Amino acid sequence: MEKRIVLTGGPGSGKTTVLNNIVNVFSNQGVKVIVVPETATEIITAGIKCFGEDPIDLVDFQELILRLQLAKEEVYDRAIEMYKSTYPDKDILVIYDRGAIDNKAYMNDEQFIEVLNRLNNVKSYSDLLNKYDLVIDLVGAKEFYTLENNAARSENVDDALNLGVTTLKSWIGHPKIKIVLPKEEMQDKIDETVNYVNEVLNKRPVKNQKKYLVDLDKTDIGTVMLSGRTSYIEQAYLMSNPDEEKRIRKVVIDDSISYEFTVYKILEDGRKIQVSSKSINPKMYKELLEFKKPDTDVIIKNRMYFDYNGQYMYLDVFDNESIGYLEINITDDENVSLPPFVSVIDDVTNNEEYSNINKSKNNGWKKVLKND
Repeated sequence: MEKRIVLTGGPGSGKTTVLNNIVNVFSNQGVKVIVVPETATEIITAGIKCFGEDPIDLVDFQELILRLQLAKEEVYDRAIEMYKSTYPDKDILVIYDRGAIDNKAYMNDEQFIEVLNRLNNVKSYSDLLNKYDLVIDLVGAKEFYTLENNAARSENVDDALNLGVTTLKSWIGHPKIKIVLPKEEMQDKIDETVNYVNEVLNKRPVKNQKKYLVDLDKTDIGTVMLSGRTSYIEQAYLMSNPDEEKRIRKVVIDDSISYEFTVYKILEDGRKIQVSSKSINPKMYKELLEFKKPDTDVIIKNRMYFDYNGQYMYLDVFDNESIGYLEINITDDENVSLPPFVSVIDDVTNNEEYSNINKSKNNGWKKVLKND
């Protein structure tokens, strides 16, 4: 098994301490841990900067960072192949001290797109976003901020905290984000992060979610959009065995298009285990559409990703409908904190009548709502 995890967060969030503990914990468990060091720090400590004495242009600087980041990731990917061929039974954990999307926190959307256009080996923003299995965002606190452990750091404490918010917003849209809030004791922050890594390593990802129907007419959509980002999704369900679910998607984020094919195993309690997920090309997507379940429609929706009180969630808004769908990814011991700007109608977590696959069945939700 191999897993790629990004450890990110604003300056002073405890990233270095948490990272060192992750390496110790999982190395002692026999996992091969590979750490990809932070690229921006390498470039800045080498004397290349977009600030201070002899600065270069911000966009040029970010181009250099992303070029080096992707080149390093290609080298480490090759190393993983070597380890897998030599030690086929060994678990491999790759920890990225920041990933490719972290660059976006330092630029506006137009500048980031310009950087991507300069790189011939980048297919799309979505490809960059989804190449990692998990993103863990460490939220910093003012009392823990210091300049002593990173010579490349130049922000004051308020700028550092604001940068942490911008960094998280850059990653919003990734399918699996865990937010680790500030703790009075660093060990608590370490333990929470280690638990998230252990979950990814030792279990197949189980879709454990809270699901709510939402009255869109009474929901402050502007606040949702301001605090996150929106993607356009076309989603279809394919013919499959009764104990599995096959789904294809077209996803558009910031004018970047990606296609994916995902297979889930359905457990007896109704939860789903992701068996596989891979990128496909537009031609394959079109061909697979021919195997869509009979009497189902392609679901079209805008998905608004955002975080509230340290919980990652998203709101699905369907074409020409006043009822939306709020989903919150949780672990079994998490308490859900519902945002006040979202008007929740009902908790439908275990109600299959309100599943996406049922919605695809000739307006299935509308039939249920009419009966209600």
